[in-house]
Amino acid sequence: MSPEALSSVPSMSDVMTALPSGVVTRIFSRLKYVQLEAEKIAETLEKDEEENGNQFLVLLKISPRISERLFEDHECLGGVNYRFEFEGGTGLLRVIPGYRHEYTTTGFLQKVNLQLDSMGLNEQYRWGGTTRYKSPLRNKEGDQVFSPSARWPSSTSLQWPTMVVETGVSESLPRLLQDARWWFGASDGEVRMVIIISIKKTAVHFEQWQLASPNAPRPLTRSYIDSLRRNPGNVPPLLQQTFNMQQPYSCAEVNVTKTTVDGAPLTIPYCALFDVPVRPPNMQDVVLDAQDFRFITAVNFS
Repeated sequence: MSPEALSSVPSMSDVMTALPSGVVTRIFSRLKYVQLEAEKIAETLEKDEEENGNQFLVLLKISPRISERLFEDHECLGGVNYRFEFEGGTGLLRVIPGYRHEYTTTGFLQKVNLQLDSMGLNEQYRWGGTTRYKSPLRNKEGDQVFSPSARWPSSTSLQWPTMVVETGVSESLPRLLQDARWWFGASDGEVRMVIIISIKKTAVHFEQWQLASPNAPRPLTRSYIDSLRRNPGNVPPLLQQTFNMQQPYSCAEVNVTKTTVDGAPLTIPYCALFDVPVRPPNMQDVVLDAQDFRFITAVNFS
């Protein structure tokens, strides 16, 4: 379980922050050597009985050519599935092990889509997959990003998504929390929610992170966070907040094992997804119940 709130820090974390023990760090002159090392990490993860080892590869002094190739051609590592980010000459490759991560992430998408499409919204949003987003210092991909039609990209601009999904092995949870902080900070709060999915062989853990209101207590207290969690109408602030003013916190957590679902339901506010101040009377929030989470995680326990 992660902390309920991320403490305020004076500056954004870098790509080396909160990496798990055993992270592989190398200087690579050619892409084929990156592929060989990534294949080793993928093989080790698949052999790990708990599927809970290191999934990160740090690329020091990486050339712009290799960096661009890793962003633009996700087949360049010979079938190794990965996500990539880059900052100041250092690249961070997150190897995606096996089928469980993709199937769990897409299962989450399916359940969100089902509820949105039932409201006639099937042409009002898109998932952006591993779209690259940029801040002044870093380029980064998420596992999935959600954008309402008002934020769809064009040839001249790429607006921030309203929701990001980040998935990893449970050992990577501290790093995924730093990723959530980056999405909020780099977008000045335009990213309204980050869904973190942490997977191990015996359980799948979900966390829903968002920003507190600018007038919330500083620092956030456990009692204040608990009051927000109990409020079914809790919506993240639909305004910009600079990084130094932000207070990210976990507004919901769900733990799923083969026999139990604890913490459901999880509510994704319509207003936050579509970035509108008022929910139309014929629309509903997305509410994922225990049955939904059993579907989302089923491949992990079969």
